[in-house]
Amino acid sequence: MSIKTYKSTDKTQLTKHFNVSEFKCKCGGNHDTKLDTDLVDKLEKLHTALNCSKIIINSGYRCPTHSVNVGGSATDYHTKGYAADIVCYDQSGNKISSKKVSCVAQDLGFGGIANIGNANDKTYTATHVDTRTSNFWKGDEVVTTSRSVTDDFYKYYRLSKSDVYPASAKKSKNITLIIDGVTYFGTITEK
Repeated sequence: MSIKTYKSTDKTQLTKHFNVSEFKCKCGGNHDTKLDTDLVDKLEKLHTALNCSKIIINSGYRCPTHSVNVGGSATDYHTKGYAADIVCYDQSGNKISSKKVSCVAQDLGFGGIANIGNANDKTYTATHVDTRTSNFWKGDEVVTTSRSVTDDFYKYYRLSKSDVYPASAKKSKNITLIIDGVTYFGTITEK
């Protein structure tokens, strides 16, 4: 984990899919943006693993005042540059369920992961991810905002890896087999 600080006007392209301006505090102020390089790297891996067309950062870095104003705290992971609230889209432009995003985020090692919403919003489209290294959190804000609800999102949401990973993102390997002098060619795709 490495926190970098960017000026409010910075538009540095951080990775293929993410620009520092996407993580800027939504308060409208001209203050610097703090951002963990590991967070951006993991978001890029999430983009690839889910074969996203795009990931929208609803909330990245937050100044302490803005974080409190939107229901967070003045010292939460957003205020330190370790968190993002995201919505992922598939190649057809449809939102990917937060249930699936949470499972893949778990596979990628995000320390804090949660469906974010409320009891009236059961669409499961927005996901909180962060790069904390202790006090891990796997939550579901439809149920509770303050505690983990599981230690395994696959079990919690009753999903398997084949339910979660898009077929186009699965790895394939060409193989050649020689059996009794006969050569066979084929492809193996991971489950």
